[in-house]
Amino acid sequence: MEVLAILMDEHKLIQRCLDHLTVAVVEMEEGKRPPVEFFRKAFEFARRFSDKYHHFKEEYLLFSLLASKKNGQIDSLRYQHERGRNLINEMDDSLDGYFQGREIQTMTILENLAAYISLLRQHINREDRLFFLMAGKEISEKEGKELLEEFKKEERRTNENILAHSRRILEEMEALLP
Repeated sequence: MEVLAILMDEHKLIQRCLDHLTVAVVEMEEGKRPPVEFFRKAFEFARRFSDKYHHFKEEYLLFSLLASKKNGQIDSLRYQHERGRNLINEMDDSLDGYFQGREIQTMTILENLAAYISLLRQHINREDRLFFLMAGKEISEKEGKELLEEFKKEERRTNENILAHSRRILEEMEALLP
């Protein structure tokens, strides 16, 4: 089903971001300090692409459709999205202290970064390997076409090429790492 393939392709971009964040974790564990700009770009990617674009399509379009079919996994997946948002906010709140070399804020970022990476890797695996397979069986062809139209409306609503912008952010993040 095309809408599920779109979401899985978007997961690949999110996983690319997670790969960059994993490099940052290793750097931090070795006592190195990735640039603040790296984290600013990561948080922008998480907020603009993951939350406002990708998770919108999952939570408000796909999950809403499936909620009418009484699927029990939806609450757990929504919780994971919300937990990811909270982790990003906690890291962002510590960024100034990290920039100033404060140990507590540096540890806050490191701990939340590790939790965020783990959460999203598990979440994406669950969606790609279990939830989307179930969704493909539950969604009729007509509903799939209607959902695809809603996806296209959302892309037009953002009035920008969010995919190209997000890929550019990922390239900029990569350039900031060793």
